[in-house]
Amino acid sequence: MQLYTHSDYSLLESTLTVEELVKRAAALGYTALALTDHNTTGGHWEFQRCCAQAGIKPLFGLELDVTYEPGAKPRQVVFLALDNAGYRSLLRLASLQPPVPREDLPLFKEGLAVLEGGSRGQLSALLSAGRLAEAQALYSWYEGEFGPNFYLRQEAGRDSALLSTFPQGRFVPCQDVRYAEPASVETLRVLAAVKGVDACIPPYPLLPWAELLEKAGCSPEMAAGALELAQRCSVELPREQSLSGGTGGAELERLAWEGARRRFPELTDEVQARLDYELQVIRRLGFAHYFLIVADLVRFAKEAGIPVGPGRGSAAGSLTAYVLGITEVNPLAWGLVFERFLNPERQSKPDIDVDFCYERRGEVLAYAARRFGEEYVAQIGTYGTFGPKGAAQEVRRILGRDDPRMASEIQHLKRLRSIHAAGMIISQRPIQEISAVYRDRALPVTHLDMYALEELGALKVDVLGLRTLTLLRRMEEEVQRRDPHFTLEGLPLEDAPTFELLGSGRSLGIFQLESELFQELLRSLQPQTFGDIVALLALGRPGPLSMFREFVQRRAEPGKVSYLHPELREILGETYGLILYQEQVMAIAHRLGGLSLGEADLLRRDLAKGDAQGASLWQERFLQGAQSRGLSRKAAQELFGSIVQFSGYAFNKAHSVSYALIAWRAAYLKAHYPEVFYAVLLREAAAKTQGALLLEAKSLGVEILPPSVLHSQPKTALEGRAIRLGLLAGNRLPPQAAQVIVERRRRWSSLKEFKAAVRLEPQLLETLVLMGALDELGERSRLLAELGLSPRPALELLQQEKELLGAYVSGHPCGPFGPLAAKLRGELEAAVGEVVEVKRQGRSWQGVLDTPQGLLAFRGEPDPVSGPLKPGSRAALFGRLKGGELLLEWFLPLGPVLLITPQPHQLETIKGILGEEGGTRPAILLVGQAYHLLPPKFWVRSASRVNESLQAGGIVYTWFDPWKENA
Repeated sequence: MQLYTHSDYSLLESTLTVEELVKRAAALGYTALALTDHNTTGGHWEFQRCCAQAGIKPLFGLELDVTYEPGAKPRQVVFLALDNAGYRSLLRLASLQPPVPREDLPLFKEGLAVLEGGSRGQLSALLSAGRLAEAQALYSWYEGEFGPNFYLRQEAGRDSALLSTFPQGRFVPCQDVRYAEPASVETLRVLAAVKGVDACIPPYPLLPWAELLEKAGCSPEMAAGALELAQRCSVELPREQSLSGGTGGAELERLAWEGARRRFPELTDEVQARLDYELQVIRRLGFAHYFLIVADLVRFAKEAGIPVGPGRGSAAGSLTAYVLGITEVNPLAWGLVFERFLNPERQSKPDIDVDFCYERRGEVLAYAARRFGEEYVAQIGTYGTFGPKGAAQEVRRILGRDDPRMASEIQHLKRLRSIHAAGMIISQRPIQEISAVYRDRALPVTHLDMYALEELGALKVDVLGLRTLTLLRRMEEEVQRRDPHFTLEGLPLEDAPTFELLGSGRSLGIFQLESELFQELLRSLQPQTFGDIVALLALGRPGPLSMFREFVQRRAEPGKVSYLHPELREILGETYGLILYQEQVMAIAHRLGGLSLGEADLLRRDLAKGDAQGASLWQERFLQGAQSRGLSRKAAQELFGSIVQFSGYAFNKAHSVSYALIAWRAAYLKAHYPEVFYAVLLREAAAKTQGALLLEAKSLGVEILPPSVLHSQPKTALEGRAIRLGLLAGNRLPPQAAQVIVERRRRWSSLKEFKAAVRLEPQLLETLVLMGALDELGERSRLLAELGLSPRPALELLQQEKELLGAYVSGHPCGPFGPLAAKLRGELEAAVGEVVEVKRQGRSWQGVLDTPQGLLAFRGEPDPVSGPLKPGSRAALFGRLKGGELLLEWFLPLGPVLLITPQPHQLETIKGILGEEGGTRPAILLVGQAYHLLPPKFWVRSASRVNESLQAGGIVYTWFDPWKENA
């Protein structure tokens, strides 16, 4: 047996996971094992589980930092829980902020054994320092406080004066266990370096019992004392009591029926039957209080003006959640199934996840602590581990070289503790009776993680922060300044401009739909109903994505879709015969296979897990039910095969509907109030996304005003129906400098006045010039000269503006070429711009053009004579517009262009002059009102040579060169 061990829950102080520690102990024949991690009980549940599997008795302990005098270095004391009362004491002790003053230890001594001494104890430190009297006094104090539960650690391989000084003491053999193999000593040193502390290296790895006794120099009495102590320890980890009972069920029914009367003008038989059924199941399973708690949190948030999401996950399938105001999705209208959320035949806990405003989520947590009591509410702890890359990097950083063996050993060890992104627990009894807590946050954080807490019966509530809700509320408030009656909840779910916007693929900034994949899917799908968006959120995932093309084809010709049974038309009609949703799998199993909805959920779960044995058990039940409903056995087998095929990646429709609603609200705002949509996003945008937002805003006709020291706020804001970029849009001006400019603002008319009023460093003044914020005080070249800087070409100034702002705002390098492109387009459409991105597969090109009007997507197989299109190059594209995309036929590079006005007799001369050029500057003949682009072999390489030759021939020509690039 071992009484003193550390796992990787002692962060960066052990190379052993709990599982490995227990396996090693079992291999050495141990029958009892203690876990005494440093200042934490986080591993206790996992330890109990592993010990049960290995047939080892678990002893639950703690190594605690204790201070004995002000300012002195803390020393380590080990505690073991003797019984359940002792475990409660242990959790209370572990919840104190370490280091714990010695005087506080007796407050939590009931049922605890204390093990002092050893290499890390205060008694040993005092004896080493020659402070014998103080050591004797401390021994007497422990003896007086803990009596027969006070032990001294006799450690293997450590010289100790304890035995000779305190011969009357109850000594037990111990070994500070932190590693299992001698090679791991170096790993411990690396872990200590990562933590930034001195390494604690015990002399031995985990030893067999006999060898431990030998190396600790133990008498038979000591060994017997240790075994007797292990026998005394008998702890069952505390479980949370159910929240059922009391008046919860009656209160839930009262609130549910009140809510139902608010939600529905008429309580139809369908509504009453469904709500009655759900309430019966909720009460029977003991979850009434859970619903009341979540409803109370949501009620508080809504009354406090904190945005709350319309639903998340399978909870949107509950009518009870809908009438209580927890969700905003009517499950009856969308065919959502309660049993997908709470299955009486599965008897697992319901999981209601709620999205709240990202910035105000903390208010909800604080309310929960006030409402239910700070002792009864905590956030859930988590532990981060080393990944393969992180482990290798840390080893390389510490050692200065790679060590694959050590990196492999470190991998998967716990590295840090953190907080679950959403989870908190609310308990009927003080949290510290279930889990110790860390107290270094506003709300306590459990030592145990989510999985341990759920196994122990704790009630978990997921309170998530969703930034989209924060942004949507800000957009809503902006619109309400114009239209006080506007609300996001009141938006129609059928709106042509919104569908048109989505069909164009302009979904940047729209929740769930802004990735390149979804932009492409939107263009292909051309959504026509809200249900199409619900389907798209399900289709745009790795599994269902494979049937996207078939979905689009079937939607285009729904009359060609056939169904094995009339019931299937009702169930699968919305997805044109394809099984897309988990709820459809359940409906088929219920209505055609004869399974109850609870059984249908179990079937769905088994199929989703790929449980072949489970599937075969359900198959015959399904076949019999389907045959009794009129299907042949062959058709029933075919249908079951379809369920098996698609259920592995069928998506939760309840979640899809809920998140489609958030996406729809964002899309509606973007379609009808684009300046509001982009102004809010730009105010919050990271530098890397600002450019894309500006370009797309321009493409939707939003006027973008450059930053201005006379008009801008620090952050981007609306100015009428236009967007005025903020002074911080350039991402190089410190916030305090922008604030000073706004506070001291007056109608400056010169750079001199501005400099006198706002004293900024020269580089910040240069930044303001280059981002266009000082344009109203003079031309940029002149302002740079006033700052003692050399003038720069106009094109370079524009490019530097783009570097700072992410997009061209005051002008566009391709703007001057627009009229020229219009002369060359013939019957095609023309667009001038800078290539943002381009991909080529064979002869096919696909990309995006940054035009003066915003972004334009293009694709096609253009005439290759003009050379390749490259990112960053300027070009005029010619083709036909379709669905907001240009189908490219040919393109022209944009730069200096030679315009020749020939006389008929000069054509041969011109041919001779240009025939050997084969350059990159296009040449155009102006004949009457017509513009004739010459083939690339006549394009100009040497402008000076061509100029001389044309002049010598008396040929009229000019260079269209708006940016003076020929100079």
